[in-house]
Amino acid sequence: MKKLFLILLFIFSFGFVSCTQEKAPNEVNIYMPDGTPALAMASVLDEGFSYKDTSTKFNIVPAGEITTRVGLDSCDLAILPTTAAAQLYKRGTELQLATVNVFGNLYIAGTNEISSLEDLKGKVILTTAATTIQMVQYVLDGNHISYEESGEAIEGKVALSSVGDASEIIPLLKKAVTQGTECYGVLGEPQVTKAQSMISGLKITVDLQKEYQKITTYEGYPQACLIVKKEFATAYPGYVKALIKKLEGNGEYLNSHLESLPEVFKKYESNLANMTFTADTIARSNIRVEKAESVKESVKGYVKALTNLDLDDAFFLE
Repeated sequence: MKKLFLILLFIFSFGFVSCTQEKAPNEVNIYMPDGTPALAMASVLDEGFSYKDTSTKFNIVPAGEITTRVGLDSCDLAILPTTAAAQLYKRGTELQLATVNVFGNLYIAGTNEISSLEDLKGKVILTTAATTIQMVQYVLDGNHISYEESGEAIEGKVALSSVGDASEIIPLLKKAVTQGTECYGVLGEPQVTKAQSMISGLKITVDLQKEYQKITTYEGYPQACLIVKKEFATAYPGYVKALIKKLEGNGEYLNSHLESLPEVFKKYESNLANMTFTADTIARSNIRVEKAESVKESVKGYVKALTNLDLDDAFFLE
């Protein structure tokens, strides 16, 4: 009787463990915009990601399409601008921030050295829209410097001139250097490295990450994050944890694969395939992995400052 009891107990225990053990998803789709956020996943783009029997597919899409793709049911996880993730969340998309992966990669490049932000008064700054111009405006506001959106210089103010894409800024900077005129533009890495390789004497006049730190005390700002659909996070927490752990080695991977990075992105038909990567490129990209719980307050402050949206704790993956 005792022997039968032990056998039944073993069978029951085995069945209980089998029933409670997390199942693995069959297929996972991860999306990212073409640009620095994709650098934050370079290691898994190259080496793949193995989790049980799951097939993981990585999708690099044009930056302007990332919010649309995240809204699709086919998207399970994604890296995208943190402000865009917050806006999707506030509009009802059930997603959670798992990690912040890019802590700012924006710089004002120019033909002349400047000693302080005050020196930008009376000058035109070329910039792209959305998060980029919002960050410039935030830094100027934090330093009590007036600005207007204009293509012409304004005495006593900074003129912000919007262009469609950062690639339009580099030829204008090059033309100014050639003609001996003054010009400034906001570029993100790896565009900064590309511009320096094309334009002799181009200077990095303002590090927007350092200017943000002076205002907030935070080291850089949570520019891009890894989000996971809430339903997926609930069903497959093991997969999410394993992916985060794998991405924690991405910084080391980047620095040891500088020359081969273009080939990695060529496989995904990414514009990053046309870039040159140096140790400075990676350092200025400020890529690292910080889990949601450790960046909650900085993310809330950043999103509030740039979009005036208030985030609740449910936005952050525990």
